[in-house]
Amino acid sequence: MQSKMQVIQTRVQGEDFVGLLGFSTDRYAILSPNFKESEILGVPTLKTRLYGTNLVGIFCAGNSNGLILPYFISETEMNAIRAFMRKLDVSVGKIEGSYTAIGNLVAANDRAAIVSPDIQELRAIQDTLGVEVVRSKVGGNSEVGECVVATNKGFLASPSAQNEIDRLAEIFKVKGSVGTVNRGVNFIKSGLVANINGYMTGLMTTPIELGRIEDSLGLV
Repeated sequence: MQSKMQVIQTRVQGEDFVGLLGFSTDRYAILSPNFKESEILGVPTLKTRLYGTNLVGIFCAGNSNGLILPYFISETEMNAIRAFMRKLDVSVGKIEGSYTAIGNLVAANDRAAIVSPDIQELRAIQDTLGVEVVRSKVGGNSEVGECVVATNKGFLASPSAQNEIDRLAEIFKVKGSVGTVNRGVNFIKSGLVANINGYMTGLMTTPIELGRIEDSLGLV
């Protein structure tokens, strides 16, 4: 029997852009401590700060196989994350270089990853995530992680990528479409946390946007 889709509409200390503060895959989730939820979307959830901030969604990217973080994550934060991920058999890798907002530069599911052309070294990403890595813009934007959220059921992309839907579907091996969050915001990741079990978004996200999210992510 198919499990019931989980939909969470929330505001975190006045912030509707929940994707800046959290991140999820089919195996784990990482959230800012400011979330009231202790677990989301049916997966084990770690509540932590990254780089001493609550911007968890900006500073990490990954899939069920692995999590990638920027070079400046402290040893204390890294040790806590590795201890949590070790129990789930998930790899953790650091990306060297002057890349900070890794979550804005990488979009991945368990089939592939699209990486910003600004990132030159792909080996660590490929080794950690265990998938094919494609260096490409999305909708003309180098911040590919901002412009598309992909799961193992579907993907939602920015309207700027309308003409690239077939190409994205070929890369991620799932169908998807375009849409917005939080009343017309094109940067999808900023307001969306998702996996195959459901999604979390801000209170400003409209019913029409919710419907597009659910359809694009293959949740209906």
